[in-house]
Amino acid sequence: MHYSFILAGAGVSILLYLIARVVYLAFFHPLAKYPGPFLSKFTCARASFYAWRGDIHIDIWRCHEKYGDYMRYGPNQLYVNTEKGLRDIYGPTTSNKFLKSSHYEVMSHQAANTFTHRGGKEHLRRRRIMSQAVSTKAQLEYEPRLMTHIQKFCDLVLPPSTSEGIATMNMAEWCNYLAFDLMTDVVFGARYNLLGDKKFRYVPEMIEKSNVRVSSLVQFPGLTWMRLDKHLFQEAIYARNRFLKFVFRLLHDRKALSHDGTACGVFKKPSITAQSSLSFDVYSRLQDAQDPVTGEGFGHDEIASESTTLIVAGSDTSACAMASILFYLANNPSAYTRAAAEVRAAAAARDASRPGHLSVADLAGCTYLRACIDEALRMSPPVGTGLMREVVTPGGMVVDGQVVPAGCEVGVGTYAIHHSARAFDDPFVYRPERWLTPDEEEVRRARACFVPFSAGIRSCLGKGLAYTEMTLTIGHLLLLGDFKLADGELATVGRGSKSFGVEGRHREGEYQLYDHIAGQKNGPWLQFTRRVNV
Repeated sequence: MHYSFILAGAGVSILLYLIARVVYLAFFHPLAKYPGPFLSKFTCARASFYAWRGDIHIDIWRCHEKYGDYMRYGPNQLYVNTEKGLRDIYGPTTSNKFLKSSHYEVMSHQAANTFTHRGGKEHLRRRRIMSQAVSTKAQLEYEPRLMTHIQKFCDLVLPPSTSEGIATMNMAEWCNYLAFDLMTDVVFGARYNLLGDKKFRYVPEMIEKSNVRVSSLVQFPGLTWMRLDKHLFQEAIYARNRFLKFVFRLLHDRKALSHDGTACGVFKKPSITAQSSLSFDVYSRLQDAQDPVTGEGFGHDEIASESTTLIVAGSDTSACAMASILFYLANNPSAYTRAAAEVRAAAAARDASRPGHLSVADLAGCTYLRACIDEALRMSPPVGTGLMREVVTPGGMVVDGQVVPAGCEVGVGTYAIHHSARAFDDPFVYRPERWLTPDEEEVRRARACFVPFSAGIRSCLGKGLAYTEMTLTIGHLLLLGDFKLADGELATVGRGSKSFGVEGRHREGEYQLYDHIAGQKNGPWLQFTRRVNV
């Protein structure tokens, strides 16, 4: 009898606590005044569900359409969808008043890195060191390394001559292979050759499958309670473990690599054994780099963590962006024609001693090509959700006139702000000309809300490298060949459709991404022909 009273008392106490918690969250929490989905007042499980489905970026946009510019998306989360709000959260003078959300920590494995570190002096130290490996000077030195893979990519997708027919290919897959080859070479000096060999093509797939779990945990870390995630995401756990096994072997081989290039594995190939080649990869630069403020460098675990993050984040997002650009060019013939003419004119004006090859400098004047790239990044940003920030300033922070208390999280959904009608006329229309219009206010407004690489002191360090990869790849495809949508049903792969039954996925002209940390995709299927005498 005594124990039954204890159990009953415990049950009543728990029930009363839950009732009090619900009442507090619904009526008395500092964010209670903001509208949003009903379940989001009480739990982040709803956001985690949409992250699992890959629709969270669209759901955030839908919620803003329904509830307005200030929308509560979790018990302690406020989303803002205005230019002023974006500037107040991520701007260079204000972003140090926030920390990254604690949810970032679920993306760390053995050691934190620049991406997962929440902020403060340690984050700044890491950025100062990392920036030396992806500086403008470093990018120029990586260019020959990049071109080796881009040229191979072009040779694979473009038939040897127009007489040998047309190649039809799923560019989601081939962009994955290219981006992975680019990043593993630039970061580690390794040649896995996914473009030419099937052996390691499982790795990008493992990254994508693993990210399904991670994206859900980022929204709702509570899924780790009682190891629920281990049961809910068994396939993702397997994929993560298989990827980590690959990474540990890569790091072991790279660390063991001697200066004369006699180590084993992918580093043994003639193309990578030269000491001069290895000395220009990111890994080597990080070994030598020192913080100009403290004089400190990275330890081995830090180099390993930072390098691995570059592989995952860099290859995933770059592949997504390149497939997106190809989709929009193939689906918009007028943009394709103008971009191709611009690139070919640049080729005609370059140094005649380099036929078939364009450098970044050669393409620097191709403003319409850059507009095509930016418009694809706007329409289908590789990271479409919000990068949440926690207010740490005592007394809170004012975000676009709204006082957000300390301890609360606030952010801007990238996909949502990219499709704001106030920032972009006809936001769901692919129109590269919007970036080149003589209307200075229209361009300013668009640029202010264009954040595919985030903004402020925590923006993507690899932005310049990503633009280099995209510009060189798309530029050379347009120079060396022509492409169009595949015939029949394959032409529809990657497009939106009402048949999906998801509000926001019905637009045929929009490349469909499934947001799991980075966008996952299928298509476009394209047909390629090689130009003659180029």
